[in-house]
Amino acid sequence: MALECSEHNKSHKFICYQCNSLLCSRCVKNHSKDHLDHDQWEHIDDIKQSFNKDENNTSFINLQLKSIWESLKSSTSRYQSLSATENEIKQYFEQLHQYLIIEEQKLKRDIINDKDTIINQIDNNINHLKYIVNIIKINNSKDNNRNDSNSNDNQSTVIEDTTTQYSTTTTIMKSITSSSSLQSFILDNNQTLFNDNHDPFNIDELKNQHNNDSSLLLDIIYKYNNKFNKTDNNNNNTSSIQSSLYELSIKQPDLNQLDSIIKQSIKLDKIEPSENNEINTTTTNNDHNKQSYIFTTHHLRGATLINTTNNNSIEQINFDYDVSHTIQSIVSIGEYIYIFGGFNNPNKWMKFSIKSKSIEHIGNIEGIDGDYHISVCYDGQDHIYLVNGNKIKNRIDRFNIKTMQFERYHRLPDEYGQQASTMIFKGSLYSVTCDGNKMIQFDLTNRTIENHQIDISAFTACHDNNGNFFICNCINKRFIKYNVETKQTVNLKFTPKNQYGYAYLMYHRESSTSSFIYSFAGKTFGNFKYSIEDDQSEPILEDDKFERYWCAATSIKY
Repeated sequence: MALECSEHNKSHKFICYQCNSLLCSRCVKNHSKDHLDHDQWEHIDDIKQSFNKDENNTSFINLQLKSIWESLKSSTSRYQSLSATENEIKQYFEQLHQYLIIEEQKLKRDIINDKDTIINQIDNNINHLKYIVNIIKINNSKDNNRNDSNSNDNQSTVIEDTTTQYSTTTTIMKSITSSSSLQSFILDNNQTLFNDNHDPFNIDELKNQHNNDSSLLLDIIYKYNNKFNKTDNNNNNTSSIQSSLYELSIKQPDLNQLDSIIKQSIKLDKIEPSENNEINTTTTNNDHNKQSYIFTTHHLRGATLINTTNNNSIEQINFDYDVSHTIQSIVSIGEYIYIFGGFNNPNKWMKFSIKSKSIEHIGNIEGIDGDYHISVCYDGQDHIYLVNGNKIKNRIDRFNIKTMQFERYHRLPDEYGQQASTMIFKGSLYSVTCDGNKMIQFDLTNRTIENHQIDISAFTACHDNNGNFFICNCINKRFIKYNVETKQTVNLKFTPKNQYGYAYLMYHRESSTSSFIYSFAGKTFGNFKYSIEDDQSEPILEDDKFERYWCAATSIKY
C-alpha cells in the first residue's frame, strides 16, 4: 500500500468503503464524479473523532462494531437455545432408559434372589463334602500309614493350598457340570477343593489321643455331626428352589409401533428464518399449544390460577377443600392436580381438573394413615409416593392414579420425621428432612436406604424433577441449590422481604431457558419469584388479599 497518492503526490486522507480505495483530497472529488453511487467514504479526522464519540454515532467503524456485537449476541443466544433443546432431548431419552432399567430390575429381582440362595446351598454342600471326603481319606490312610510309616519317617512333603484359587462357586459349578459322577468330581478336584491340606479335625493331634485306634474314626464322625447336625436341612433342601422355577415368555415388541409412539411424543422442527424472526430449533411433544400455569391455593378454600404464558393473567377459583398445611402435599399430572391430607382434613384427598377448573373427586385416604404435611412426588408412571407427615414418621406409601387405591409400600426408621420435599430421580426416591441436615436416598428397586448429610436444615424446599433441590432456611437466612448426583451445594441469593425470612418454595419452568422459584406466603408475608438463571428476585401479587403460607402450590402445563 502506497503512503501517498501516486498521481497527486499527496497523503491519503479519505477511504471509500464501497471499493476500499485510499484517496487524497483531490482524488476524492474525481472519485465521486466517476462513481456517483459511491457515497460511503470518510475522512481520517472524522474516523478518529468517531472513536471518542458515543456508541450511537453512525460512523462506519462504529456500525461495524455494533453489527459484530449484535451478531455475537445472536449467535450466543441461538447456541444457548440449541443447547437447551439438546438437553431436553437428552432428558427425554434418559427417562425412557431409566424406565427400561427399572423394569429390567423388577423382572430379574426374584431370579437374582434365588440364584443367591442356590449359591449358598452349593457352598454349604461343598463344605459338607470336604469334611466327608476328609473322613474317608483318614480311614483309608490309617492302614497305609501303619505299613508305610517307617519308609516315610525321613520324608517331608509340602502341599500347597490351592483351594481358594479354585473355590469360586462359578468354577465349582463348571466342574460339577463336566463330571459324570460324584467320584469323578472328587477325583478331578483332588488337588484343589479336596487336597490333603484341608485338615478341619487337626488329625495329628487326634491320632496321638487315640493312639491311631479305630476309635479315632468314631471321634471324627462325632465332631462332624456336631458341626453339621441333622437339624441343618440346607444339605438336601432343593425343593424350595425347584418350586420357584420360572417360565419366561417373550413377545418381541413391534418396533414400528414403538417408533410411532416416540415420534408422536417428541418431535424436532426446524423453523426457517424470516425477516422478523431468528432461526430457532424447538422440541414439541404436543406441548406447543399448551399454556403454563401456576396453581397457588390459599386459606379461604380456593386457588389463584396464574397463566405465565399469557402475561401472568390471573383467575380466582373457589372450591370446597381445606388446603391448610399441604405445601408439600401437591403434585400435578397432565390436566390434574392431586392434594393429599391437610390440617383440618388429614384423611381426605382431592383431584382437581385444570380443564374444567373444578374438583373432580374428593376421597377418603384408606389403607394407609392420613396426616398433614405429607411429602408427595410422582414416579412418571402410575404412582404418587407419600412420605411421612407431621405425625407419621416412618412410612413410604403410594397411591395408584388409575385405580385410586392407596397401599403401604415401605416402613422407614423413625429417625427422619417430617419431610420438606421429595423427588424421584433415576430410580431412587430422594427426600429432604426438615430436621437433622439430612437427605434420604431410597432405591426403588432393592428398597435400600442411604443417608446423605447436607449443610442446611430445611424450612421449606422444592425440586426441578431433574436432580436439584432448592432449600430455604429462614433462621440462618440461607437459600441453596443441592444436586443429588454431585452432592454439591450452591448458595443462592436469599430474597424474602418479610422480617422472619419465611419462604414457601415452588419450582416453575417457563421455557427451556427460563426457570423460577416462587414463594407464595400471601398478604402478611408477601410473594416473590426468583430467577434461577439470573440469581435475582422480584415481588409478585403485591396486592394479594389472601393468606397462602403453608398452602399447596404447583406448576402445571395444559
